[in-house]
Amino acid sequence: MKPVNIIILGSCLALGAAGYFMIGKPGMADQPMAERQAELIERVRTDPESLTEAEMLSRLEQAVIDKPEDPQPHYFIGEILRTKGRTEDAVRAYQSALRRDQDFVPALVGLADVLTQLSEGAIGPDATRLYARAYELDETQVSAGMRAAMGAAQAGEQEKAEQAMRYIYSRLPEDDPRRERFRPMIEAIGQAPPEAE
Repeated sequence: MKPVNIIILGSCLALGAAGYFMIGKPGMADQPMAERQAELIERVRTDPESLTEAEMLSRLEQAVIDKPEDPQPHYFIGEILRTKGRTEDAVRAYQSALRRDQDFVPALVGLADVLTQLSEGAIGPDATRLYARAYELDETQVSAGMRAAMGAAQAGEQEKAEQAMRYIYSRLPEDDPRRERFRPMIEAIGQAPPEAE
């Protein structure tokens, strides 16, 4: 291809991309993106249940542009992509959220869940680390703490897994029904926790 043809092709692609962003996105009504986003903002405020998945993604993509340092839009994009079975894209979205806030608990858990899903249920070292960090930051994330302990057990670190399980167990309220689920897990890893007095 001659240099002049490359320049013409590049110019056409640039003009096409500019037109795409001015006019909107496929599947949406023909109107400028700014107008479309204003309409979506109003619907988010008044009737969020009426938004389609494509509209939610469009709104989140605009939020990424409007608030480039906010991890939340990236996290929610990851959640939508994950439900659509686009796990690799979901991984990238969660990672984008964590680049903006490395301690954003929902993205830590979301990324760990997807990594576990990609490894067919095995909780690998990266997922274990993410779950453990989520629980360390927020002890209400009991499921994340439990999965971190399970990851340690799968890696052959039985003592570490048992200590983690015992710690989580000890932090649960006495009337928490999860205590009964934890007992067999701790027994499987090590000894049963002592009876509550």
